[in-house]
Amino acid sequence: MATTCVGALRVAARASGRGRGRGAGRGRSSAGGRGDGAASRRGRRSPDVARAPSTTPAPTIDEGVVARNLDAVGALVRTLVKHTEGADGAGGGSSGGYEGDGFRLVRCMPHLKRREADAAVSAGRVLVNGELVRPSQRVKAGDVVTLDGKVMLWEAYARRVEEEIANDATSSFVYLLYNKPRGVVCTMEPHQRTSLHFALERERARMKKIRIFPVGRLDKDSSGLVLLTNDGRVSDALLDPSRKAEKEYDVDVDRDVSAADVERLAAGVVITTLQQRTMTETTAPTQPCEVRKIGPRTLRFVLKEGRNRQIRKMCEALSYDVTRLHRTRIAELELGDLEIGGLRPLDVDELRVVSDRVRERAKASTQSTQKQSSESRRRKAAIDANPSGWGSKIYKDSHTT
Repeated sequence: MATTCVGALRVAARASGRGRGRGAGRGRSSAGGRGDGAASRRGRRSPDVARAPSTTPAPTIDEGVVARNLDAVGALVRTLVKHTEGADGAGGGSSGGYEGDGFRLVRCMPHLKRREADAAVSAGRVLVNGELVRPSQRVKAGDVVTLDGKVMLWEAYARRVEEEIANDATSSFVYLLYNKPRGVVCTMEPHQRTSLHFALERERARMKKIRIFPVGRLDKDSSGLVLLTNDGRVSDALLDPSRKAEKEYDVDVDRDVSAADVERLAAGVVITTLQQRTMTETTAPTQPCEVRKIGPRTLRFVLKEGRNRQIRKMCEALSYDVTRLHRTRIAELELGDLEIGGLRPLDVDELRVVSDRVRERAKASTQSTQKQSSESRRRKAAIDANPSGWGSKIYKDSHTT
């Protein structure tokens, strides 16, 4: 079915003469820029490079693009096997208890977003067998999970999710490639008018109760490939620090790039970035990456690292301003000729790529659990034997280290 949906969308794309999906115009980044002194040292800017306003406006919605998106989404939704877990997090579907090696606690509450679940556990609202635990805790058969005193019937849901991994079944999940325009903020925040929540308002309505989210992010001034899904496994599979997928970007800068600077960018440069979770700044060299010059002022970056606004800051470190940043690939998923603002479901081969990565991530997680040191096991046994006060201690320690 996925192949049929994708084929239909691509036929529509050829009929409508879709473009390559390049970024929507050039302009200077509104964040992280340098002062007038740096600009004067470089001299006057070329007249063919336009300055972007300090705030990039949301792009105008193309009704033709929306119509094609709705057709594609509607065709996809008709092929889905609907989730059967209740809105309160109760599991449905597969009967019987959970039989796996361990299921992540934060996934036992599918009605919450990942960060909401993390926050609930960290705040002590979630208990496992009546005890406070860390968000990274894995639960096993027979464990009782409660949220604000309400029991989460998580076992059947966990069993079905792991059966889908084992059986390579992805028909109950949505996977969409999206060509994000400049000016759209890569969140589903309902209080921000430039967010994906509004940019894809009609497409989301067509999917009814299916709640999608972006895997990874592009900043507001960037464009290109974003993966949208309702499958929480994919974030771990693609963004796990030890197994991060390659991401490819085409980047325009404000002046000609020298061969020496290309080599310096590829070798790594020192930048300062903001850690999104802790809101602290980190100054360190970037990891070596692939950088190729594909035009006098155009570079192609291939990164595995994912620091905040990394490419812009790398270029700024060598006194270049980024005027366009466009992502074309994540792992083996390629944007191709998808039009700006366009959506399309993954085809069969792309679904296989995602499924393989999910399976590899699950296998690595199981192996890691099995290789716990004897010291870790002794510590866990001691904690289980005397849990009193442990919750407050671990959270206090986490904020003082």
